[in-house]
Amino acid sequence: MGLWNGYFIAKLGLFYADYIDFNVLLNLALAFAVILPLRRKVWRIARLLVAIPAAIALLYYDTRLPPFSRLLAQQQNLEQFSLSYATELLGRFINPSVLLYGLGLFFIAYIFARKLRLTTFVLLAIWPAIPLYSMWQNQQTIVRAPQNTALVAARAEQASIAPAGATGEPKDANIDAALTRFYAEQAKRQVSFARPEATPAFDILIVQICSLAWDDLLMTEQAQAPLLQRTDILLKRFNTATSYSGPAAIRLLRSACGQTSHKSLYEPAAANCYLFNQFEQAGFRKHMLLNHDGVFGNMLQEIQQYGGLNVAPDANSPASTAWLGFDGSIIKDDYEVLNGWLTRHPHDANAPVALYYNTTSLHDGNHPPGTSSSNGSASQYGTRVKRLLSDLDRLITTLETQQRPTMLVFIPEHGAGSRGDRMQIPFMRENPSPAITLVPAAVRFVGLAKQPSPITIDQPTSYIDLAGLMRDAIAQDPYRNNSVTAATLAASITSTPYVSGNEAVTVVRYSDDYYLHYQGGAWANYRYQ
Repeated sequence: MGLWNGYFIAKLGLFYADYIDFNVLLNLALAFAVILPLRRKVWRIARLLVAIPAAIALLYYDTRLPPFSRLLAQQQNLEQFSLSYATELLGRFINPSVLLYGLGLFFIAYIFARKLRLTTFVLLAIWPAIPLYSMWQNQQTIVRAPQNTALVAARAEQASIAPAGATGEPKDANIDAALTRFYAEQAKRQVSFARPEATPAFDILIVQICSLAWDDLLMTEQAQAPLLQRTDILLKRFNTATSYSGPAAIRLLRSACGQTSHKSLYEPAAANCYLFNQFEQAGFRKHMLLNHDGVFGNMLQEIQQYGGLNVAPDANSPASTAWLGFDGSIIKDDYEVLNGWLTRHPHDANAPVALYYNTTSLHDGNHPPGTSSSNGSASQYGTRVKRLLSDLDRLITTLETQQRPTMLVFIPEHGAGSRGDRMQIPFMRENPSPAITLVPAAVRFVGLAKQPSPITIDQPTSYIDLAGLMRDAIAQDPYRNNSVTAATLAASITSTPYVSGNEAVTVVRYSDDYYLHYQGGAWANYRYQ
């Protein structure tokens, strides 16, 4: 095979080092195509013209990057990136050590090919070596797996969409049927907010945070941040069901009904599915506040049109600029925006408010004014996390100082993907994996006696479960009824199995494993760690 030996040996080296996957059938087909002897020069040239782009496409296919069609689908958003941010992203895709490793293997193979016949070795290294290696790997995974204790089994069953008693590796049809059943069950779920006899004695402030998952808190060493310790209820396994901001906002704002597919988010929903319609019915005035302009990804439009929060955002001035976005837009200081809003909208016992606040302070590409994102927006992520958590901690102190009764809800849209995984580079969020969609959702009842430590909810939850908690808080009103506490409210929180999805990607929990599905493809075990 000549130089083609170098191509395959480089890929095999990358595969065995766990940098890429390796499709045995497609690679064998390419190998035999370039081995096939052709006498006429014109046919050899034609084969080379076809084989080179085919080899490049196959290399991309064997990487764990999303299908190229997904990059084309994001073209409109990509056009809004600043040049410096686009340059930074390109640099993340190119891993110098991996590139040098692959090139080194290529040149070593080229040198040895001059004295040794490597073709037979290459073919045997593809088959049967790779199937045998994969079988051994799977067996090692089983051996290293933690003991399936009753607690682990119970949690897995709660999060799984598999029918009771399902065992073994599922077929595509099994997962498809389970997912269909999941959506059918979710379609029956609804949370209704009745208007209480007395006007609610508290305000509701929902803070939706871009790019903060449990995995990000671990990466930035903030999993024990003071803010989390000041909450009353901490949902440890809350699933945002998406890895993008617009869909996350819509899901939250439609959380009075069960979870739907991504496609259904952009179709009309029943009026009683909209959370802030339910708040209004319960006696709250609706408000919206952003620390950004809401332009990228048509965020503001999606909140209003598909989230049903059809009010204009309140002014976020005169707050100072904390960051510049990846597109050069202004992102205001979170504490100053929220504190300014509280000052302009004092608590009215006869007319409580429900505020939806959206912050993009942690979005990838943000950077301090006077710098560009190419100066390392990713490396600044930990600094931005600490600042946001500090700002929200100050918010609680301010509410306490004002003696303002408030049900304060923190709920990230999704994680940042700061660690990355086997399938995607750090800060890439195309695949809505558990590392990105399992976030620290929390509730604090400001004005009530603080719990000694947060009540942790370990069962899998999602938006409708949080909506049910808010419904119960309004109906039972712990600010008027001393027998109602965070503990009694937490006791009735419901559960939702794990399903997440974007436009063309779905991830589910089936039995003990996670499975990923690209549109038009087959289900695959998602080893995201």
